[in-house]
Amino acid sequence: MSDLNSFNNPPELNAEPSSESKRNKKSKRKIIISVVLVLIIITGIAGLGFAKGYYDKHRPHGPLGMIMDMAMKDLDLTDQQKNEVAKIKEEIQLKMDSQQKPDRRKEMDEMMDMFRGSTFDKQKALDMMKQRDAERDEMRSFMIDQTAKFHAILTPDQRNKAVDKMKEFREKRKERKDKWKKEDGKQ
Repeated sequence: MSDLNSFNNPPELNAEPSSESKRNKKSKRKIIISVVLVLIIITGIAGLGFAKGYYDKHRPHGPLGMIMDMAMKDLDLTDQQKNEVAKIKEEIQLKMDSQQKPDRRKEMDEMMDMFRGSTFDKQKALDMMKQRDAERDEMRSFMIDQTAKFHAILTPDQRNKAVDKMKEFREKRKERKDKWKKEDGKQ
């Protein structure tokens, strides 16, 4: 019986590990944990960069820019038309870049501070909303102007093709939206 016992529990397994082997195990664990953490951080940063690049690549100039990109591919534009479309896209990009997004965060912080306070300054909140509405109206007017420029560049046949593409895009978008609703059980 003692042979069987010593076979199942050999003496070398029962011996206490030396302090040096304990230190080696701890240092190996620290290295492994450090490597895993670094990989997680790098993956996260790369993922965020990829997501930003994906968004910029697929919607670089807003919805109108996306339509113009489609036009450049599917409407057989002349070189002159392509140059004019590129100018319009550049104007749109400059306008979108000029929008002050950090101010939006500042406005939101102000709203939260007002909400935390003992009183709520209704007039200040309305003024902030009016300012935002004015900026939105300015952008809307700008985009309509750019749409008119784009319209003027195209031939009647190209405009018809563009409308057909927009309808096709809208239908595909609706199908995807319906599919997502169905998958989420919202339908």
